[in-house]
Amino acid sequence: MHSPHISFRKGQRESVEFIRSRLGSLIAYKAPTGYGKTLVALLSHLGRGRVLYAVRTRNEMAPVVREARHVGASFTVVFSGRRMCPVLRGAEVEAEDFWLNCRLIRLKGMCPYYANLRSTSLQEVGELLSRSTLTDPHRLAEAVAKELSVCPFFSLAGLASRVDVTVVTYPYVFDDVVYSTAFQDIGLDEFYLIVDEAHTLLNPQSVISSSIGLAHVRESRRELSEVGYADLSEALRPLEEVLSRVTSDRLVRVRREEAGITQDIGRALEEALYEVRLASLETLAELGAEYLVRLTSPLSKLVKFYSLALEEFTEVYAQATYDSAELHALPISYEPIRRKLRQVRGVLLMSGTLPPKPILDRVISAESTYLDVEESYGRVFPRERVFYAVYTKLTTSYAYRSTKMFMEYAKLVEEVYRRCRRTVLAVYPSYEVMREVVIYLRGVGSVYVESGRSRISEVEEALSREPHTLVNAVAGGKIVEGVEFRDPSGRSMVDAVVVCGVPYPQPDDYLEDLRTSLGRELGALAKVVTTDMLASIRASQAIGRAIRSEEDRAYVVLADRRYLKKELRELMGFTYDRVFTNLEELLRSLSSFLNSNA
Repeated sequence: MHSPHISFRKGQRESVEFIRSRLGSLIAYKAPTGYGKTLVALLSHLGRGRVLYAVRTRNEMAPVVREARHVGASFTVVFSGRRMCPVLRGAEVEAEDFWLNCRLIRLKGMCPYYANLRSTSLQEVGELLSRSTLTDPHRLAEAVAKELSVCPFFSLAGLASRVDVTVVTYPYVFDDVVYSTAFQDIGLDEFYLIVDEAHTLLNPQSVISSSIGLAHVRESRRELSEVGYADLSEALRPLEEVLSRVTSDRLVRVRREEAGITQDIGRALEEALYEVRLASLETLAELGAEYLVRLTSPLSKLVKFYSLALEEFTEVYAQATYDSAELHALPISYEPIRRKLRQVRGVLLMSGTLPPKPILDRVISAESTYLDVEESYGRVFPRERVFYAVYTKLTTSYAYRSTKMFMEYAKLVEEVYRRCRRTVLAVYPSYEVMREVVIYLRGVGSVYVESGRSRISEVEEALSREPHTLVNAVAGGKIVEGVEFRDPSGRSMVDAVVVCGVPYPQPDDYLEDLRTSLGRELGALAKVVTTDMLASIRASQAIGRAIRSEEDRAYVVLADRRYLKKELRELMGFTYDRVFTNLEELLRSLSSFLNSNA
C-alpha cells in the first residue's frame, strides 16, 4: 500500500491505517496546518475505489495534484468550465451566461473542441496527465486543449470514472446542477468523499449561496421589455422596489412574497432566458462559437438567484453595498450539506480546526469516527516555537468600539510590525473593523490590505518583493484561508500574527434566523456553533498560517479581553502563555521571543 520512498512524520502512518480500516463510515480527521493531511488522505484511500477530493478554491488543487503524483495515484482535476474554456480565452463572462451559451453551442455542434471528443480517447487525456509535471490546474487544462485540441472541462471530467482521485472545488459536491453538468454518467454514491478544510461546513452560507444586485434587476427588466416580455418585466417591479429601499449594510430579511419571488415568476424567467438566447444564436450563428460563447444577459444571474431563493432550506436577505444594494439567498439549515454526506460511499472530513466531536456530530447529524492527531500521537510541532499572548486592553465588542479603540489597535499592529523582520499578519473580524484600524496606521513600510477584489497571487507577489510586509486580512476570508505564507524553501514567512478582536459573525437577521432554525434541533448548542465555535475556528485558521513545519516560529497576539472567556478559551484548544494589560511589556516579550533561537 505504501510506496517505499515515502517518509512519514509522527502519526502519519498510524493515521493512514486508522482511516483505511474505517473507510465507508464518516471519519473526522483533525491535524495541524502543514502536517500533511493530504498525503494521509490519499494513501488511506488508494486502491479502495474512486475518490472525490473537494477543496474550497482552485488555489488549493495544486498541492493535491502534487501529492497524488507522489503516491502514484492517477488523478484528474475539475473546476470552473468557464476558466478552462479554450474558446472563451479568458474573456470575462458570468458563469451563468457561459454555461447557457456552452450548452446551446454544443447542441448545435458549433464547438470544435467538444466535437473533437468523439475522435479522442479518454486514455490519451489520462496519459497526458500522467506524463506531465504540471500541478497548476489551469495549466493542466491549457495543456489538454493545446496538445489534444479537445474540451478540457468535459475530457477531464470524463476521466472521473477511470482514475483514483478526482480533485474538485466545493460546488462540484454541494451544487446538484454543477455536479450533474460535470459527471453525467457517474453518481455521487460511487465516490468516497474527502472534504478538505471541512470546518467550512459549519458556515453553510460559505458553501451554498446566490446573490443579485439592483443593477442586474434593472438591466433584466429593461431587456425583458425590449424583447417582448413587458408583463414579466413588470412582475419584477417589487424586486426592484425592495432593493431600492435598502439602507443597512447588515443582512436584513426579506419576505419572498414582498419581493415577488415566486415559482411562477422563476419558471417564466427561465423560459424567457432560453428563448432570448436561442434567438440570438440563430441570428448570430455565422459569427462562430468564439463570439457566441461571450453572449451575456442579466437574466442568467437572476434565474440562478430565483432557483436557490425558492428552495425550502433558504431565506432571502437584503444588504446595502458601497454603491448599491443586493439580495442574497442563503441557507438556514445544514440539511443540504448533510444530504450530500449521506449520498457518498464514505466521508473523510479534514481540517486543522475541526470542532470537537460532540459539536461536529450534532452539526452533521451523524456519528463520526474522530481522530485528533495530537491527542492520539502527541504534539506535531514543538510547543515552544509558538508564543500565545492575550492583550486585554482592547476589544472589538460593539459596546466599546470608538475612534480611540481603533487607534489603539493600529498602534499595537504598528509596534509589532516594527519589531519583526518578516511578515506580520493582522486579522480582523470584518472589513468594517479593518478599515477603521488601517486608516490610523503610520510609519509602516510595506502594507497590503485585503479587499473584496483581492487575489491570492497579489499577496504572494507582494511578499516575494518585500517579505517584511504587514498583511491586513479579514478572518475567514480569501487571504487567511488561501495564501501560503511560505518562502522558496518551504519555511513560513510569518513572524507574528495579531488577531484584532474576536472574529464573531456580524449580528444581523441572517445570524438570528440561522440560530433559530438550528435551535430547533441543536437546542442551546446552536448559539455556541454560530458564535464562539465559529470565532475560534476563524482565529485558529489565522494562527495556522504562521506554522507550516517543525522549524517555524511565531508570536501570536490575541488582542481582545474576551479571549479570557471560559467557553472561548476551551474552544481555542491551546494554553495561553501570558496575559498582558500593558503594551510595553507585550512588546518586550515579543522582542525576547524573536531574538531567542533566531
